Amino acid sequence: MSRIGERVLPVLAGLLLLAWTLPVVAASTDAAPADVGSETGLPLPRFVSVKSTTANLRAGPGTDYPIRWIYRRADMPVRIVDEHGNWRAVRDPFGGEGWLHSSLLSGRRTAMVMTDLAPVRHGPSSAEPVELYAERRVIAVLELCRDGWCRISLEGRVGWVAAADLFGSDPD
Repeated sequence: MSRIGERVLPVLAGLLLLAWTLPVVAASTDAAPADVGSETGLPLPRFVSVKSTTANLRAGPGTDYPIRWIYRRADMPVRIVDEHGNWRAVRDPFGGEGWLHSSLLSGRRTAMVMTDLAPVRHGPSSAEPVELYAERRVIAVLELCRDGWCRISLEGRVGWVAAADLFGSDPD
């Protein structure tokens, strides 16, 4: 075998081996869809609420990052858009974004009224009678949503609000 053959043959063998393994690598990267959290396996985005009465929203996923905002109200609904370790990237009802530690979050679903005097109706239809009006920024427990309507519980009163009037549920 010539000196060129001694050099080219191992390179060709290496390229063949690389080409053979590429489909395996590509298949393994497709296993985790982008709409599922890398840490929890739960859907992204998803709604949760702030558990603590004091929660530091940080610029990045760790205590070394500066605090952007301090939430001072438990039950504030937030939307998780990403995960990194025990940290969750969230978006709040006002468009603020940052990272909260997972221990500061609760799976309890809440919703914030985003319109002035949203009608809370007896049933899930605009034809149903209005039971009360909820003011902007009121937070209620979100019980269920269907067909563009959400059933909420607000200080012992239960009723239906158009999902478009709330932050804490997708309108559809």
